Amino acid sequence: MFEQQYVLGKIEQWAEKLPYRTLRIEVELPGQSLTLEKSKAPAIGFNTACGMRKKEVVRRGGA
Repeated sequence: MFEQQYVLGKIEQWAEKLPYRTLRIEVELPGQSLTLEKSKAPAIGFNTACGMRKKEVVRRGGA
């Protein structure tokens, strides 16, 4: 059983490297069938690293 879990973990690691939107992997073993299903949601929101301006602090002295 440990060897099966190890191999399935490796399959999942390999699958994470693929540029997928949805993924379905079926593994049929003697006496059982396993299915790995995943989906990656597209990124939502703004990319803060691109085009970000630095905030300037303006200090005004009064006398």
